[in-house]
Amino acid sequence: MPKIALAFLIMADSPLATIVEWTQQAEDAGFDGVFITEANNDSLACCLGLGFKTRRITLGTAITNIYLRHPNLLANEAATVHEFTNGRFMLGLGTGHRPANAALGIDMGGKTDPMKKMRETVAALRKMFAGRTNPAISGQLPIFLAGVSRPMVRLAGEIADGVIFNFFPPARIKAALEELREGAGKAGRDPRQVVPALFATAFISNDIEAARRPARTLLSRYGAMPYYGNMLAAWGFEQEMSAIRSAADPKVAMAAVSDRMIDATLLVGSEERVRQRLQELTAPGIDWAIIFVNPVNEDRASGVRRAIRALHP
Repeated sequence: MPKIALAFLIMADSPLATIVEWTQQAEDAGFDGVFITEANNDSLACCLGLGFKTRRITLGTAITNIYLRHPNLLANEAATVHEFTNGRFMLGLGTGHRPANAALGIDMGGKTDPMKKMRETVAALRKMFAGRTNPAISGQLPIFLAGVSRPMVRLAGEIADGVIFNFFPPARIKAALEELREGAGKAGRDPRQVVPALFATAFISNDIEAARRPARTLLSRYGAMPYYGNMLAAWGFEQEMSAIRSAADPKVAMAAVSDRMIDATLLVGSEERVRQRLQELTAPGIDWAIIFVNPVNEDRASGVRRAIRALHP
């Protein structure tokens, strides 16, 4: 079995003080980690705060947007979190989504520019981590890349300590692990040095149809995004992606999301079914499973308690 972590995001129904409580509960239940996502919040600062309130559990970002911080600042921020968590920190990096970055006035350039930006950022971080940060880094501070496209997965194999997949059906996971090995081989690295992680969203309920309703909303929104839509189309869901992209009405886009697509990319259903699906998704060789739970006909706190009960190691 892989290491199991929960993921949290600061929202109206999950303020930071509540996330601290959930992280402590996850630690007490034996979970291996807690990861903080980034959407109008500071994932690094959140991990720093969680570090003061925990003892053992690994803390990480899934992800930190590299376009929002200069690499030197990012390196020193990461080093500080690493110091105050006694080396329990993993830095997950991503480029964010073009529409969200554009809304902030960030120009991501052409199609290949994000790859170049990620390569340059990791190189700058490596240089800073080698004795140039304040505080200095003791031990290893792992760098993970969010990998959806084939080039980014290969880049993770080439330059990172790990990769984080998202919305990957089983066939895509198997192919991505091979791409990871290709990237490592290009750099003359042992592929076993690169840790594969899977970020999976869960909707846990004994009423599977009730669980699938918010899952359709989620997948219709992500399916409209270029990276995720292209990936899902390439791995067996071309018909669904075509319908989602052509839909003018959100309800029509939601209706285009098939049960097969939901079951292949998300953790949906009863606690037992979710555990089984997680085993199937991680079986090809996933080392970390990072679970973000969305509530189904209950408040988020109840959903988190359900996830802790269902997924604790």
